[in-house]
Amino acid sequence: MSDMDTSDDNTPVAPIVTSVASTSGLTISIHPLVLLNVSDHYTRTKLQTSQSTGIYGVLLAQQSGRDIDIIHSFELKLNQDNMTFDQEYLGTKLDQLKQVFPHLDFMGWYTVGEAPTSMDLELHNQILHRNESSLFLQLHPQALQEQSPSLPVGLYETIYEVHEDSPRLVFVKTPYKIETNDAERIAVDHVAKPDMSSADTSLSSTLLSSLTTQKNALSMLHSRLVFLQQYLQDTKNGTVPMDHDILRQISSVCQRTPVTDHAAFDDQFSRVMLLRKDRHESDITFIVHYDVDG
Repeated sequence: MSDMDTSDDNTPVAPIVTSVASTSGLTISIHPLVLLNVSDHYTRTKLQTSQSTGIYGVLLAQQSGRDIDIIHSFELKLNQDNMTFDQEYLGTKLDQLKQVFPHLDFMGWYTVGEAPTSMDLELHNQILHRNESSLFLQLHPQALQEQSPSLPVGLYETIYEVHEDSPRLVFVKTPYKIETNDAERIAVDHVAKPDMSSADTSLSSTLLSSLTTQKNALSMLHSRLVFLQQYLQDTKNGTVPMDHDILRQISSVCQRTPVTDHAAFDDQFSRVMLLRKDRHESDITFIVHYDVDG
């Protein structure tokens, strides 16, 4: 039953999703790993069973005040006989993950579908005892075939509204943003779009391209710093005439550079980044090294 269905006697059914805008004031971010997990769950189920139903999972997030980062997820079992979640499995899984990711908390669940239904609302009621502010994420795979310009993911909170003089739970759609960092962008892109056109997959991967770009940028920075150091040394030795305007510019650049402890800088930025591939009994090695002492 969708949010605008009617009953058998054509009596209008109260909507499952309210038209009232969310007033919780939450700032919700969804990380790409969650979307990748949900789409992978849907794809595997579709290929193995030829069905796109029975897809359920748990959302894990880190919350700081009104900011929520949905970072991870895992699949959840549903008892098809009585349409209830396996609470024992859920509790065990959460306890295990809490030992590995102590900063992540249970934040809701996900499924797939075109729009929330009354069954989704009943299932949502089953997990409210773990988090009374649980979120509901729904993936709409068919929207991709319709070439929808927006991301086919809906995120919902729940509120109580009065209907026929009695309170009832309804979904309210809430805005969200996609949050990612450099490591996630590289990893997700590397997993989602591998280049399988040749045996030399790793060499043509996005990961290698990104590392190569960083290596070239650091090499250029190093060469320019060496050039400036040599210029200052030649000026000090009298080999080249002193230009006060150039010296002021160099001094300005140095003052804008953060003051960093030598040991900490050497530990963080002078490490060797190594990407090795055995090919024709030889190694391809990328070494990024910056010597603070010149």
